[in-house]
Amino acid sequence: MIDSTLFEAEDAGFLEGVLDAHLASGESRCLVAIDGERIVGVVYARPEEATDRVWDLTMIGVRAGLQGTGVGRALMGEVERELVERGQRLLLVRTSGTDRFEGTRAFYARLGYDEVARIADYWTDGDDLVVFSRVLAPTSGLRETSRSHSVASSGARSG
Repeated sequence: MIDSTLFEAEDAGFLEGVLDAHLASGESRCLVAIDGERIVGVVYARPEEATDRVWDLTMIGVRAGLQGTGVGRALMGEVERELVERGQRLLLVRTSGTDRFEGTRAFYARLGYDEVARIADYWTDGDDLVVFSRVLAPTSGLRETSRSHSVASSGARSG
């Protein structure tokens, strides 16, 4: 995934940990968007510990050349739909407050997520934690997109 430009090289350790946790967990959700035979996006969500049906959107990535084409919106819609079907009630997103992530924050706002918290210097000096939240309701995952993308769901494998 690093070579596909979905993520930066320094994210490799984080991604490996996320995927290992997904494969070991029976509850997390990992979905990919596919265009032809090529993965063009991925989203990963996991349940928050010690909460009542609250989930964390741990990561989302879309190929740079396809950002703004509906891939991220389709992935978010699908993960929301799956969580609603499972009776989950809240989806949280944590992101950076730096200028580099301004587009990311605007993306969540366009999808109807509310900025509910900001913690100064959380990630490092000068980099705030920004938390977005969305109450999951039976209609929150239903969205029209301008372009159709195939989204495949992957529950954790047991065995």
